Amino acid sequence: MNKLMLAGVIALSATACAYNQAPVVDMTGVSHQQYERDLAYCGNYAEQVDKSEAASVGAQNGAAVGAGVGAISGAFEDGFEGAVGGALVGALFFGISGAAEESVKATEVQSRVLRNCLVDLGYKVYDREL
Repeated sequence: MNKLMLAGVIALSATACAYNQAPVVDMTGVSHQQYERDLAYCGNYAEQVDKSEAASVGAQNGAAVGAGVGAISGAFEDGFEGAVGGALVGALFFGISGAAEESVKATEVQSRVLRNCLVDLGYKVYDREL
């Protein structure tokens, strides 16, 4: 189980700053200093998306589902003891998976917020979803 937990931590940390990839912006006729100020301004809005809350809810929901699935699966294999072990493993695996999934979704929202803010300020942003 420790290897599984480590894999989850690595997955979560890999998604931690993905939205910070620089947007692809047409800089024709744009002051670099003004763009940097506007990028920081929009970054502040993007930071308001609470990734830790999303990951926490994902972990809780995943752990609840995983415990149930693991308990049922374990009970078929080894009765009560299998159910307990299965519930623990399922909760851990699905909890980590749920946290990572929700963290990735929050990162995508952060990216949209950043890019949409830049568009609202008049920039031509090529790598935003429409």
